[in-house]
Amino acid sequence: MTPDPVDSDLAASLRRILSERFGEDVEVPAGLDGLDELLRMAAHATHRAWTDRPVEPSLVRLLAACALSAPSKSFLQQADVIDVREPSLRAAVQALVPSMPWMADAGALLVFCGDGRRLRRLFERRGLRFENEHLDGFFNPTVDAALVLMNFVRAAEAVGLGCCPISVLRDRAAQLARLLALPRHVFPVAGLCIGWPSQPRAPTPRLPLAATLHVDRFDDASPDPLVDAFDARYVAARARVLPPGAPPAPTWSEERVRQYASAQRADWGDFVRGQGFETD
Repeated sequence: MTPDPVDSDLAASLRRILSERFGEDVEVPAGLDGLDELLRMAAHATHRAWTDRPVEPSLVRLLAACALSAPSKSFLQQADVIDVREPSLRAAVQALVPSMPWMADAGALLVFCGDGRRLRRLFERRGLRFENEHLDGFFNPTVDAALVLMNFVRAAEAVGLGCCPISVLRDRAAQLARLLALPRHVFPVAGLCIGWPSQPRAPTPRLPLAATLHVDRFDDASPDPLVDAFDARYVAARARVLPPGAPPAPTWSEERVRQYASAQRADWGDFVRGQGFETD
């Protein structure tokens, strides 16, 4: 049987992008279905610059429906999506993170929430005590919301939109909760800006699979050399896009240490407990 030239091109593109992403060869089996979707996932890049083309509410609703089709722990359905449309409300949400002025240019702004309220309400309506007031009762809706967020990104990118998750909204969780009228047992996990990208972006390198893909047991035998090698690839990738004369890019390690050199979200635990979750 003659190989399909389209599939061959997709497989070659996928292998090339994964090699650029991870710094190693990743085999793509011949005749594999779904290569176009795998290529889209592998080529993911975060976007922060958009065209003026609007993102229609009907499209957001369609993408949300696809996103909310994600797996849900024990079918508890503990994730919600808030489409922040009203201009003054959106401006107030954006004002919580002034370090990201590009949010204002995005076609839509969403906030993904973990929802522990819905399950507890089932017990209230039956006059029953909710017996799972412990950390897992917070963790489960967090995972559900994260799955829905990632599913939304995949759906949005499938129609040509660009996305940028915004975890920094949790820095102002209490203020955000008031703006969005989040009830007890509902909490923000992340925001998401979406829009039609103004230009393509190359995929950002990732740690090698040897550092993050484990077989049978967690392998922590030699993480430092893997991180050092990744730092070198990261700097080389950044150098290719820096303007002439710009100072050398810091390593990934240097950037992350600098980012987390001071405490972040020290009040997050207080906020979560204030929303009614037990974290012991």
